[in-house]
Amino acid sequence: MADGHGGTDASFMTPGGIEGRELAPGFEVRGYLSTELGSPSLNSGSATVAPGGGLPYHTHPTGELIICVSGQADVFVEGRRYRMNAFDAIHVPAGAAHGLKNDSDQVAIMHTVFPTGTPEREFFDEGWEVVDCTSTDDSVPESLVVHGEAQVVRLGEAADVINLTDPTDSGRDVAARVVRLSPGSALDLPIESDDQSLFLASGSAVCEVGEQRFDMANFCDTVCVRAGQAKRLRNSGSAPAAVMISEAR
Repeated sequence: MADGHGGTDASFMTPGGIEGRELAPGFEVRGYLSTELGSPSLNSGSATVAPGGGLPYHTHPTGELIICVSGQADVFVEGRRYRMNAFDAIHVPAGAAHGLKNDSDQVAIMHTVFPTGTPEREFFDEGWEVVDCTSTDDSVPESLVVHGEAQVVRLGEAADVINLTDPTDSGRDVAARVVRLSPGSALDLPIESDDQSLFLASGSAVCEVGEQRFDMANFCDTVCVRAGQAKRLRNSGSAPAAVMISEAR
């Protein structure tokens, strides 16, 4: 398994089981891609949210993509509350105040992506009256994609590709999709002009980037694939695998 960064032009993998840090009560974060780890243009991480835990209202100078990987949590954007279930995704643009709370009785795992290797965050106490929402439109700055309603591209029996952001919305600064690989299948992925985060959401997979090989065997294992590099995902296991792929726009 390749696990070193090997210089700024080499792809690398960060294990999902790295030590986390508590950002707020019941809200533990782990960073897999960042400037510090050798990815100055993309930040990819996860948040483990305990029942009753959450993150207060805050803003960022860039957008943020929040994807529910497992469990259930509520994302608040300026008072609008969205209940997030597995593989639902919401993009919050720069400057929009947002927070998160897990009111369920189970742990929630959230995947977060920023179009910068060093995201900044400013907390504040101001709140809004809560309004429950199940969808978004042009009247609000955020954009919600509900997994069960997302665009799906079927690639025969080998894989499905599900868009977690609107591919036609050029105003969003992060794009993402989930690739579901059938057991025994392999999928060649196109060369991209930006670094990408490949985040293992379920099962196991191998990511091949040139002569590099990354065994994504553990939940949340994340590979940074450099711009201009072709890659292949392979599922040699007996169960389906799901990999969330994201990049800055």
